[in-house]
Amino acid sequence: MDVAIVGAGIAGGYLAGLLEKRGIVPDVYDGMAHATTCGCRSCGWGVPVGIKTYLDAVGLDLQDYIIESMSPMHFDALVAGTPLCTINKPRMLQDFRKNGTLKRQNASPEELEDYDIVVDATGIRRALLPPCRSELTMPTLQHRVAVTSEGDRHLGAGVYGNRIPGLGYLWIFPVGHSQYHIGVGGVGPIRHESILERFYRETSEKFSFTVKCSCRGSIRVASPYHSRPLYLRRERSDGTSQLVVGVGESIGTVSPFTGEGIVHSLECAKILADTWPGPERYAGAVLSRFAWMKRERETLDYLLSSEGTGGPRLRDRWRFFLSARRSGIKLPMMEAFRQMGALSVWVANTDE
Repeated sequence: MDVAIVGAGIAGGYLAGLLEKRGIVPDVYDGMAHATTCGCRSCGWGVPVGIKTYLDAVGLDLQDYIIESMSPMHFDALVAGTPLCTINKPRMLQDFRKNGTLKRQNASPEELEDYDIVVDATGIRRALLPPCRSELTMPTLQHRVAVTSEGDRHLGAGVYGNRIPGLGYLWIFPVGHSQYHIGVGGVGPIRHESILERFYRETSEKFSFTVKCSCRGSIRVASPYHSRPLYLRRERSDGTSQLVVGVGESIGTVSPFTGEGIVHSLECAKILADTWPGPERYAGAVLSRFAWMKRERETLDYLLSSEGTGGPRLRDRWRFFLSARRSGIKLPMMEAFRQMGALSVWVANTDE
C-alpha cells in the first residue's frame, strides 16, 4: 500500500510519525514557502501541557520544546490558573519528520495518481478535498515583538476579547528572551493593524515594543461537522479507486471559540492512525469526538446573525464555560458567564 501525506504541518507531520511507528512509511509532500522568520505557518504557539501524551507516542519529550509557562494568564479583567505553555513549534515540526522523506514540492492530484491513499493535511488550503459544506474562517495578524519594560513591570500572557470590535480576541504569548507573539484574530470586518497599533500605544508608558516580524493567516473554525466531506474515493486512470482523506485543520479540528488547533489536530491524526485505513470508522470517530465544536460553531453562527444582536443565550454562556474548562482554564462559573456577556458589546461595535 503506497501512502502520501500532502502537508507537513502539525497534523501531517505527526501522522507521518505515527504511521512509521506502525510500519507504514508515507511519502510526505510540502512545497509551501512560508514568508515567516520561523519558516512555518506561525500563529500562537500556545498549548496545554496535556500535549505530552501525543509527543510520547512518537518518542518526543515535551520538556525539549517548552519555552515558557502561561500560568497565571489574563482573560480580559480576570486572571486564572492554566496548564498552558508556549512551545518551540518549528523545532517540533522538524522532529515529527526526522525519520521520513520530505519532498519539498506541491503535489497535484495527477502527480499523486500512483498512491493508494492520499492524506490531505494542507490546513486552510484543503487542496485535495471538495469545499467544506459550510465554511467559516478567522483572519489573523500576528507580530513577533521584542518587549522592553519601563521599570520592573512584566508583560504577562493573556487573551483579550474586550479589545476586539466583533467576534475575536487579541493574544499575548511569551516566546522567550523577552519576545512575544502578539496577535489579533476575529470573524467579521476587523481592522487588525489598527487594533495592534492601539494596543502598543495604550501600553507605551509601561512597555516599548520592537516588531521583529509579522505574518498574516487565516484559521478554519468551521468544525468537522461543517467541514464534510472528511474523505472521498476517486477513480484513477486505470479504473482502480484511490482514497483521499483529510486530517487536522483541513477538516476543521480547530476550536471555533478559541482558535486553538494544535492538540486537536494531533488528536485527529491519532484517530486516523488508530482507525487506519477505515475512512468510515475514522469519520464517525472524528465527528463524535469533536461534536462540541459543532455546538461552538452554532453559537458563532447565532451571534453573527440578526437574531444574535441581543447577545449570547444561556446555552452560549455555558458553552463558553465548557470551552475554558476543556482547556484546563480555571474560570469561576459565574465570572465566565459574565465575561461571555461581553460578546454582545463586541458584536454591537463591529464598525469601530
